[in-house]
Amino acid sequence: MAFEFEGEGIAASIFLTLYVIYTLFTIGIIWHKGTLRTIYSGLLFFGLIRMGAQLCGIAFASLGYEHWQWLVAYLVLGAEGYFVLILTSFYMVSHAHIAARKESWLKTRVVDTSNWGFLKKLNINGMRIFYYLSIVANVLVIVGGTILTGLDADEYDDNVSRINTSKGLRGTGQALFLIFTLVVAGLAAYTVIHDHIRSYFLTSVFMATPFLFVRGIYGLLSCFIQQMNYFSMANYTATGMSVHFVATEYVLATTMEFIVACIFMSTYYVVYIPKKALNEDETSLIEVDGKHEDKPNE
Repeated sequence: MAFEFEGEGIAASIFLTLYVIYTLFTIGIIWHKGTLRTIYSGLLFFGLIRMGAQLCGIAFASLGYEHWQWLVAYLVLGAEGYFVLILTSFYMVSHAHIAARKESWLKTRVVDTSNWGFLKKLNINGMRIFYYLSIVANVLVIVGGTILTGLDADEYDDNVSRINTSKGLRGTGQALFLIFTLVVAGLAAYTVIHDHIRSYFLTSVFMATPFLFVRGIYGLLSCFIQQMNYFSMANYTATGMSVHFVATEYVLATTMEFIVACIFMSTYYVVYIPKKALNEDETSLIEVDGKHEDKPNE
Protein backbone atom coordinates (compact mmCIF):
# COMPACT_ATOMS: atom_id res chain seq x y z
CA MET A 1 0.00 0.00 0.00
CA ALA A 2 1.32 3.44 -0.96
CA PHE A 3 1.18 6.05 1.79
CA GLU A 4 1.19 9.79 1.29
CA PHE A 5 2.53 10.00 4.82
CA GLU A 6 4.90 7.06 5.09
CA GLY A 7 5.90 7.37 8.75
CA GLU A 8 2.34 7.41 10.06
CA GLY A 9 1.28 4.68 7.66
CA ILE A 10 4.02 2.27 8.66
CA ALA A 11 3.51 2.87 12.39
CA ALA A 12 -0.25 2.46 12.10
CA SER A 13 0.18 -0.76 10.08
CA ILE A 14 2.60 -2.29 12.60
CA PHE A 15 0.24 -1.67 15.51
CA LEU A 16 -2.76 -2.82 13.50
CA THR A 17 -1.01 -6.18 13.12
CA LEU A 18 -0.21 -6.30 16.85
CA TYR A 19 -3.77 -5.45 17.83
CA VAL A 20 -5.21 -8.05 15.45
CA ILE A 21 -3.07 -10.70 17.17
CA TYR A 22 -4.05 -9.36 20.60
CA THR A 23 -7.75 -9.36 19.68
CA LEU A 24 -7.58 -12.95 18.46
CA PHE A 25 -6.14 -13.95 21.84
CA THR A 26 -8.96 -12.18 23.71
CA ILE A 27 -11.54 -13.86 21.46
CA GLY A 28 -9.96 -17.21 22.34
CA ILE A 29 -10.14 -16.41 26.06
CA ILE A 30 -13.83 -15.50 25.89
CA TRP A 31 -14.52 -18.59 23.79
CA HIS A 32 -12.91 -20.82 26.43
CA LYS A 33 -14.75 -19.09 29.27
CA GLY A 34 -18.00 -19.55 27.37
CA THR A 35 -19.54 -16.20 28.27
CA LEU A 36 -19.37 -12.52 27.45
CA ARG A 37 -20.10 -11.67 31.08
CA THR A 38 -16.45 -11.53 31.99
CA ILE A 39 -13.81 -8.90 32.59
CA TYR A 40 -12.09 -10.03 29.41
CA SER A 41 -14.95 -8.73 27.28
CA GLY A 42 -13.68 -5.25 28.13
CA LEU A 43 -10.25 -6.22 26.87
CA LEU A 44 -11.80 -7.54 23.66
CA PHE A 45 -13.69 -4.26 23.28
CA PHE A 46 -10.42 -2.39 23.74
CA GLY A 47 -8.79 -4.48 21.00
CA LEU A 48 -11.63 -3.77 18.59
CA ILE A 49 -11.45 -0.05 19.34
CA ARG A 50 -7.70 0.07 18.77
CA MET A 51 -8.00 -1.89 15.54
CA GLY A 52 -10.53 0.68 14.37
CA ALA A 53 -8.21 3.50 15.41
CA GLN A 54 -5.27 2.00 13.53
CA LEU A 55 -7.40 1.53 10.41
CA CYS A 56 -8.35 5.20 10.62
CA GLY A 57 -4.67 6.09 10.98
CA ILE A 58 -3.85 4.06 7.88
CA ALA A 59 -6.68 5.72 5.95
CA PHE A 60 -5.41 9.19 6.91
CA ALA A 61 -1.83 8.31 5.98
CA SER A 62 -3.04 6.98 2.62
CA LEU A 63 -5.47 9.75 1.69
CA GLY A 64 -3.75 12.84 3.05
CA TYR A 65 -4.83 16.08 4.69
CA GLU A 66 -7.92 16.49 2.51
CA HIS A 67 -9.49 13.63 4.46
CA TRP A 68 -8.75 14.94 7.95
CA GLN A 69 -11.93 13.27 9.24
CA TRP A 70 -9.95 10.02 9.48
CA LEU A 71 -7.50 11.72 11.82
CA VAL A 72 -10.35 12.91 14.03
CA ALA A 73 -11.77 9.38 14.10
CA TYR A 74 -8.32 8.05 15.07
CA LEU A 75 -8.12 10.51 17.97
CA VAL A 76 -11.63 9.78 19.23
CA LEU A 77 -11.15 6.00 19.10
CA GLY A 78 -7.76 6.36 20.79
CA ALA A 79 -9.37 8.26 23.66
CA GLU A 80 -12.03 5.55 23.96
CA GLY A 81 -9.38 2.84 24.17
CA TYR A 82 -7.57 4.65 26.98
CA PHE A 83 -10.90 5.08 28.78
CA VAL A 84 -11.57 1.31 28.59
CA LEU A 85 -8.15 0.49 30.07
CA ILE A 86 -8.72 2.85 33.01
CA LEU A 87 -12.04 1.11 33.75
CA THR A 88 -10.45 -2.33 33.35
CA SER A 89 -7.78 -1.51 35.92
CA PHE A 90 -10.53 -0.59 38.40
CA TYR A 91 -12.46 -3.79 37.66
CA MET A 92 -9.27 -5.81 38.25
CA VAL A 93 -9.22 -4.58 41.85
CA SER A 94 -12.89 -5.42 42.33
CA HIS A 95 -12.33 -8.82 40.72
CA ALA A 96 -9.54 -9.54 43.20
CA HIS A 97 -11.99 -8.89 46.06
CA ILE A 98 -14.62 -11.18 44.56
CA ALA A 99 -12.14 -13.97 43.82
CA ALA A 100 -10.92 -13.90 47.43
CA ARG A 101 -14.05 -13.00 49.42
CA LYS A 102 -16.96 -13.58 46.98
CA GLU A 103 -17.84 -9.89 47.27
CA SER A 104 -16.27 -6.47 46.81
CA TRP A 105 -16.63 -3.45 49.06
CA LEU A 106 -16.38 -1.36 45.90
CA LYS A 107 -19.91 -2.58 45.15
CA THR A 108 -21.25 -1.76 48.62
CA ARG A 109 -23.79 1.05 48.81
CA VAL A 110 -22.09 4.21 50.12
CA VAL A 111 -25.19 6.45 50.27
CA ASP A 112 -28.49 5.56 51.93
CA THR A 113 -31.16 6.27 49.30
CA SER A 114 -34.09 4.67 51.18
CA ASN A 115 -35.71 8.11 51.70
CA TRP A 116 -35.16 9.34 48.13
CA GLY A 117 -38.68 8.54 46.91
CA PHE A 118 -38.66 7.04 43.42
CA LEU A 119 -34.84 7.01 43.56
CA LYS A 120 -34.75 4.81 46.66
CA LYS A 121 -33.63 1.80 44.60
CA LEU A 122 -30.65 3.73 43.26
CA ASN A 123 -27.48 1.91 44.27
CA ILE A 124 -24.67 4.43 44.71
CA ASN A 125 -21.42 2.58 45.28
CA GLY A 126 -17.73 3.12 44.64
CA MET A 127 -17.81 1.30 41.32
CA ARG A 128 -20.67 3.41 39.95
CA ILE A 129 -19.06 6.64 41.14
CA PHE A 130 -15.78 5.75 39.45
CA TYR A 131 -17.58 4.70 36.25
CA TYR A 132 -19.59 7.91 35.93
CA LEU A 133 -16.63 10.15 36.74
CA SER A 134 -14.63 8.30 34.08
CA ILE A 135 -17.41 8.96 31.58
CA VAL A 136 -17.23 12.67 32.41
CA ALA A 137 -13.47 12.67 31.82
CA ASN A 138 -13.94 10.78 28.57
CA VAL A 139 -16.54 13.25 27.31
CA LEU A 140 -14.27 16.19 28.16
CA VAL A 141 -11.40 14.68 26.16
CA ILE A 142 -13.59 13.90 23.14
CA VAL A 143 -15.38 17.26 23.09
CA GLY A 144 -12.10 19.10 23.58
CA GLY A 145 -10.55 17.14 20.73
CA THR A 146 -13.39 17.61 18.26
CA ILE A 147 -14.15 21.27 18.96
CA LEU A 148 -11.36 22.34 16.59
CA THR A 149 -12.38 20.15 13.69
CA GLY A 150 -13.05 22.06 10.50
CA LEU A 151 -10.62 24.88 11.25
CA ASP A 152 -8.11 25.59 8.50
CA ALA A 153 -4.52 26.43 9.38
CA ASP A 154 -5.03 30.10 8.51
CA GLU A 155 -8.05 30.31 10.84
CA TYR A 156 -6.23 29.37 14.02
CA ASP A 157 -5.02 32.89 14.79
CA ASP A 158 -8.62 34.12 14.69
CA ASN A 159 -9.93 31.45 17.07
CA VAL A 160 -7.72 31.81 20.13
CA SER A 161 -10.68 31.48 22.51
CA ARG A 162 -11.83 28.27 20.84
CA ILE A 163 -8.32 26.84 20.97
CA ASN A 164 -7.96 27.68 24.67
CA THR A 165 -11.34 26.07 25.38
CA SER A 166 -10.18 22.92 23.60
CA LYS A 167 -6.98 22.82 25.63
CA GLY A 168 -8.89 23.34 28.85
CA LEU A 169 -11.40 20.57 28.19
CA ARG A 170 -8.81 18.08 27.00
CA GLY A 171 -6.41 18.98 29.81
CA THR A 172 -9.12 18.54 32.46
CA GLY A 173 -10.17 15.17 31.06
CA GLN A 174 -6.60 13.92 30.81
CA ALA A 175 -5.82 15.14 34.33
CA LEU A 176 -8.82 13.21 35.64
CA PHE A 177 -7.64 10.06 33.87
CA LEU A 178 -4.21 10.50 35.44
CA ILE A 179 -5.78 10.92 38.88
CA PHE A 180 -7.94 7.83 38.33
CA THR A 181 -4.81 5.81 37.52
CA LEU A 182 -3.29 6.77 40.87
CA VAL A 183 -6.60 6.14 42.67
CA VAL A 184 -6.76 2.59 41.29
CA ALA A 185 -3.15 1.95 42.32
CA GLY A 186 -4.02 3.24 45.80
CA LEU A 187 -7.06 0.96 46.01
CA ALA A 188 -4.93 -2.02 44.98
CA ALA A 189 -2.34 -1.17 47.64
CA TYR A 190 -5.08 -0.73 50.27
CA THR A 191 -6.50 -4.13 49.32
CA VAL A 192 -3.12 -5.78 49.85
CA ILE A 193 -2.28 -3.97 53.10
CA HIS A 194 -5.68 -3.71 54.78
CA ASP A 195 -7.62 -6.66 53.36
CA HIS A 196 -4.57 -8.97 53.18
CA ILE A 197 -5.56 -10.15 49.71
CA ARG A 198 -2.82 -11.50 47.51
CA SER A 199 -3.87 -11.88 43.91
CA TYR A 200 -2.33 -11.69 40.45
CA PHE A 201 -5.25 -9.41 39.56
CA LEU A 202 -3.73 -6.86 41.94
CA THR A 203 -0.22 -7.64 40.71
CA SER A 204 -1.38 -6.86 37.17
CA VAL A 205 -2.62 -3.47 38.35
CA PHE A 206 0.74 -2.69 39.95
CA MET A 207 2.54 -3.83 36.81
CA ALA A 208 0.29 -1.78 34.53
CA THR A 209 0.27 1.43 36.61
CA PRO A 210 3.68 2.77 35.44
CA PHE A 211 2.66 2.35 31.80
CA LEU A 212 -0.77 3.91 32.39
CA PHE A 213 0.94 6.72 34.27
CA VAL A 214 3.29 7.42 31.34
CA ARG A 215 0.28 7.33 29.02
CA GLY A 216 -1.56 9.76 31.27
CA ILE A 217 1.37 12.17 31.55
CA TYR A 218 1.74 12.15 27.77
CA GLY A 219 -2.00 12.76 27.31
CA LEU A 220 -1.88 15.73 29.68
CA LEU A 221 1.29 17.26 28.23
CA SER A 222 0.04 16.81 24.66
CA CYS A 223 -2.68 19.36 25.39
CA PHE A 224 -0.19 22.12 26.10
CA ILE A 225 3.19 21.26 24.55
CA GLN A 226 3.30 22.14 20.89
CA GLN A 227 5.59 19.29 19.82
CA MET A 228 3.11 16.74 21.21
CA ASN A 229 -0.15 18.38 20.15
CA TYR A 230 -2.16 16.92 17.28
CA PHE A 231 -3.81 20.29 16.78
CA SER A 232 -0.58 22.25 16.41
CA MET A 233 0.06 23.07 12.75
CA ALA A 234 3.82 23.06 13.46
CA ASN A 235 3.69 19.26 13.60
CA TYR A 236 2.47 18.96 10.02
CA THR A 237 4.58 19.20 6.88
CA ALA A 238 4.02 18.61 3.17
CA THR A 239 5.12 15.00 3.66
CA GLY A 240 3.04 14.32 6.76
CA MET A 241 3.54 14.61 10.49
CA SER A 242 6.98 15.28 11.88
CA VAL A 243 9.08 12.23 12.77
CA HIS A 244 9.40 13.43 16.38
CA PHE A 245 5.64 13.74 16.74
CA VAL A 246 4.89 10.30 15.29
CA ALA A 247 7.56 8.69 17.48
CA THR A 248 6.31 10.26 20.71
CA GLU A 249 2.68 9.42 19.91
CA TYR A 250 3.33 5.76 19.19
CA VAL A 251 5.91 5.21 21.94
CA LEU A 252 4.26 7.13 24.78
CA ALA A 253 0.61 6.43 23.94
CA THR A 254 -0.05 3.48 21.64
CA THR A 255 2.78 1.28 22.96
CA MET A 256 1.89 2.01 26.59
CA GLU A 257 -1.72 1.00 25.99
CA PHE A 258 -0.69 -2.19 24.21
CA ILE A 259 1.59 -3.23 27.08
CA VAL A 260 -1.14 -2.54 29.66
CA ALA A 261 -3.70 -4.55 27.68
CA CYS A 262 -1.29 -7.50 27.43
CA ILE A 263 -0.60 -7.36 31.18
CA PHE A 264 -4.32 -7.48 31.97
CA MET A 265 -4.87 -10.26 29.43
CA SER A 266 -2.10 -12.30 31.10
CA THR A 267 -4.29 -12.70 34.20
CA TYR A 268 -6.26 -15.37 32.36
CA TYR A 269 -3.16 -17.46 31.72
CA VAL A 270 -1.71 -16.93 35.21
CA VAL A 271 -4.93 -17.33 37.24
CA TYR A 272 -7.45 -19.39 35.29
CA ILE A 273 -5.37 -21.82 33.25
CA PRO A 274 -3.47 -23.25 36.29
CA LYS A 275 -6.72 -23.34 38.27
CA LYS A 276 -8.44 -25.25 35.48
CA ALA A 277 -5.54 -27.71 35.26
CA LEU A 278 -5.62 -28.21 39.04
CA ASN A 279 -9.35 -28.92 39.01
CA GLU A 280 -8.86 -31.47 36.23
CA ASP A 281 -6.08 -33.17 38.23
CA GLU A 282 -8.27 -33.28 41.32
CA THR A 283 -11.16 -34.71 39.30
CA SER A 284 -8.98 -37.57 38.08
CA LEU A 285 -8.23 -38.56 41.69
CA ILE A 286 -11.88 -38.94 42.72
CA GLU A 287 -13.03 -42.55 42.75
CA VAL A 288 -16.43 -44.04 43.53
CA ASP A 289 -16.58 -47.82 43.95
CA GLY A 290 -13.20 -48.11 42.31
CA LYS A 291 -14.20 -45.94 39.35
CA HIS A 292 -13.27 -42.36 38.59
CA GLU A 293 -16.14 -39.97 39.27
CA ASP A 294 -16.24 -37.07 36.82
CA LYS A 295 -16.93 -34.39 39.42
CA PRO A 296 -14.69 -31.56 40.57
CA ASN A 297 -13.44 -31.62 44.12
CA GLU A 298 -15.45 -29.10 46.18
